[in-house]
Amino acid sequence: MRNVRGPGYLWTAEGYFMDDIFARRNGHGPVYADSHLVVVRTKDPAGLRFAGEIDISNSDAVAQTMRLVLEECTRPHIDLTGLSFSDISGIRALVEIAFELGNGHQLQLHGLPTQLQTVMRVTGWTDTPTLVLCECGREGI
Repeated sequence: MRNVRGPGYLWTAEGYFMDDIFARRNGHGPVYADSHLVVVRTKDPAGLRFAGEIDISNSDAVAQTMRLVLEECTRPHIDLTGLSFSDISGIRALVEIAFELGNGHQLQLHGLPTQLQTVMRVTGWTDTPTLVLCECGREGI
């Protein structure tokens, strides 16, 4: 697909411009979607719900989506109960966002698959003060 909007615009592999997807961030429906992943906003608790797979093909878009949608949250809640797969680029995207939050903010990860929790513990990323593996027990939020 030819980038008709000029340099600086991002688009998905399916040909949708990312800014069109992000424009829906305050509305209903997905704030990001591709052939492997759908991300929707949650209101209580405030955050995002992921369903599908995060990999190298969409991890940058996942990070950008979280930056745009979660900027107003002090304790954003990421519901990962619908996540079926993530490679290391997906984990790094989550960790990078937690690092960017800064003091007084925490990224709460709910429903992170056991294997990914193990990777995060072994790497020491769970010791990051702005990253919390949430065990709130609220599936299907």
